[in-house]
Amino acid sequence: MKKTVLVTGILLVFILILSGCKTAAIHNIDNTDYINDKKVNTKKVENAIVKAAMKRGWGTKKIKTGLIEAKNNVRGKHLVIVNINYNSKGYKISYKDSRNMKYDAGSNTIHKNYNKWIGNLEKDINYELFQIGDVGPTSREVLNIKPKKKEENENYSKSNSSEINGKIIYLKRMTPFSTNSRVATNIKTECTINEQLASFIKQYALEQGLKVEYKDNPSSKDLFLDVKITEAVSQGGAFRGHSKFVIIEGKLVKGNKKYGSFKAARVSGGGFWGAYKSSCSVLGRTVKALGNDVSIWLYSPIDNARLGDTDLLR
Repeated sequence: MKKTVLVTGILLVFILILSGCKTAAIHNIDNTDYINDKKVNTKKVENAIVKAAMKRGWGTKKIKTGLIEAKNNVRGKHLVIVNINYNSKGYKISYKDSRNMKYDAGSNTIHKNYNKWIGNLEKDINYELFQIGDVGPTSREVLNIKPKKKEENENYSKSNSSEINGKIIYLKRMTPFSTNSRVATNIKTECTINEQLASFIKQYALEQGLKVEYKDNPSSKDLFLDVKITEAVSQGGAFRGHSKFVIIEGKLVKGNKKYGSFKAARVSGGGFWGAYKSSCSVLGRTVKALGNDVSIWLYSPIDNARLGDTDLLR
């Protein structure tokens, strides 16, 4: 009996230790005196923060000048929301809210991945600030992020995304393939990635609190998410190893006004049990990830954004 109680006690302690290893004290970022360049103004800092957040998959919402709310919905399961206070001298990142992240207000602890995500966000912001002016030392390594190429001129006038807050966004039920798309015939006939992509965009956008509906023949008065699949490649296979990727591009328009544009790519090897999955199933994983990427972009659309596995984008 005593031995049983002892073993049970040891197991309980072991379980508590393991559960504790998954949490850590919340780490807030304070880079309020990071910028040393008098030519850098508050608007430039704001743009740098939004650009950095978008590259890392965070959606942003400007609450007021000097305050941005950033949201990261990881795989549709783990939600993190932070406040980013900023001015011409620097910025601060502080915890605001979360879901499914083991947050404990009493001990001010959270799942350890939170600090990892915040650290990556800080790296990206510091990189963007480095591009616009003289900045101070940082204890964190700055990521080497490739600059985005500007899109060719289109017959659209650039518009402020604040005009579309709360509006219904329409998209086609079946995402079309672009005219010169590099997509094999068997992918088009055997898989349903065009239908899946539209479905995932709508699903994740609704989770972001956006209003999205299908409309196959939008008018010039509709706020329309014009998305096209430009490339889909299926290499390898079950037991040989999958190597699949899908590339898409899109823009948010209303008549001749454009509120933002993007290119996005995702690659997948099938994940766990990938060897037992069909090619269409693995391609489905890529468009699911793309759907989430696009929904985050829709939360705060910017022009010429590059989303997902950007190394695949030309």
